[in-house]
Amino acid sequence: MSLDSLSSKTILEVRKVSKSFPGVQALDKVDMDIREGEVHALLGENGSGKSTLTKCIVGAYQRDSGKIVYAGNEVSFSSPTESFKQGISVIYQERSLIPKLSIEQNVFLGDELLSSGFLSENKMRKRFVELCESFGFDLPPEEKVFRLGVAQQKVVEIMKALSRNSRVVIMDEPTASLSKEEADHLFNIISQLKSRGISILYITHILDEVFRITDRITVLRDGKKISTLDTPSTNKEEVVNLMVGEVFHDVEDISSFARYDHPAVLSLKNIKKLPRVKDISFEVYPGEILGITGLTGSGKTELARAVFGAERVDSGEIFVDGKQVQLGSPVDAINSGIALIPEDRKSDGLVLLFEVFKNITLPAIDEFTIKPGIIITRREYRKAEDYRERLNIRLASIHQQTKFLSGGNQQKVVIAKWLLTNPKLLVMDEATQGIDVKAKSEIYSIVRELAENGFSVIFISSEVPEVQRVSDRILVIADGEIVGEFKRGARQDEILKKALSGKQEQLDNQVVS
Repeated sequence: MSLDSLSSKTILEVRKVSKSFPGVQALDKVDMDIREGEVHALLGENGSGKSTLTKCIVGAYQRDSGKIVYAGNEVSFSSPTESFKQGISVIYQERSLIPKLSIEQNVFLGDELLSSGFLSENKMRKRFVELCESFGFDLPPEEKVFRLGVAQQKVVEIMKALSRNSRVVIMDEPTASLSKEEADHLFNIISQLKSRGISILYITHILDEVFRITDRITVLRDGKKISTLDTPSTNKEEVVNLMVGEVFHDVEDISSFARYDHPAVLSLKNIKKLPRVKDISFEVYPGEILGITGLTGSGKTELARAVFGAERVDSGEIFVDGKQVQLGSPVDAINSGIALIPEDRKSDGLVLLFEVFKNITLPAIDEFTIKPGIIITRREYRKAEDYRERLNIRLASIHQQTKFLSGGNQQKVVIAKWLLTNPKLLVMDEATQGIDVKAKSEIYSIVRELAENGFSVIFISSEVPEVQRVSDRILVIADGEIVGEFKRGARQDEILKKALSGKQEQLDNQVVS
């Protein structure tokens, strides 16, 4: 559908909306409008305000000032449930279905169809079949959601939105974890929604998708609206420049402890773990901090899990100290001297109900065990106290439950427990996510100290400034492949542009100084 054929009627309008949090102006008088039957892209780098804006629209956050007009009426939703009932649906990057319920139960959950005051399975089945026939869905209504693949679960969420006759559907990184074929199917569904007058607010980092399916683009930067553009009238370079702006941050002048004249600690050769890791090769040297950055869905976390043996690779070779290893499990990785600080510390890195000392000693519990079932807790206490002091973990006691620590101190506990295994290589995936500025600075200092002491570190982050701050060398990943390599001192805007534009140009094994 061309822009000329789009309805000029506005279905949703954001007027001068502002939202602040302590110390942060997340949104600053943002304006935006979405037309009926339009696919409207909302773009911006991490921290630009995209998520905050959508949460203000649906009522997850209450705005500080400004207005939101929906279907001609000023609205102020008190919760996402209220906006959902009024016809604004959100399909989040993290799926929000109940795995043990059937597809049909998930679709009508919270809005079950009734007959004479009782649940009407016949009405719901009829409506379910109508949705499937109307949009070409092919899903068995009684199948449990946990048996579905990622793409099918996305379709269920779309069906859930359509069952409420939604007029606006907000899609947040909808193709994350989808294969190309699954993404193509999603785009076909979006085209059908659009042809029926349903509006889509499409949030993504993938510019190829933006230019394939959207009609207009709104760019946010640092909480402000920079521009709204007609998609056919712009290009990737202009959009990237608007997203990045003139960003020239000085990189802290710190010493490098990388020993490039020594053999590599880790070598990856043509590693594939589809669909997210397609062909990755690189080396990490003793004392080196190798930064890896890229956008959401680029394959960073999947790569980290493959290096740690949490995901079996489809093909490729992994070498540790020049010797090929088979990392079929995290135990294999630990035995090879590799440790992982996972992206989600609460789910994957800690047992929150355990005391701090138990979390610290857990990966090396054999060191504190004299017979099966007999643990020398005094040794655990001493070791935990050592790491508490070494990493400046602030807590009341090592006997404190870990769930009561701040995010930064929880992260230090995760670091402590893996340092106790004395690894050669520490992989840190989004290690400063969700922690305050002071704690971040302390994590950076810990990383540099590790390098000074001869450890190798892979520091993975979506935040380019912090990758710049700590790394000796930076790799940029897009769509499962390395698309750029930079030395320390590279400009932030150049790194960001490479991450945003991906493989617009073929790499010539060029390292940018």
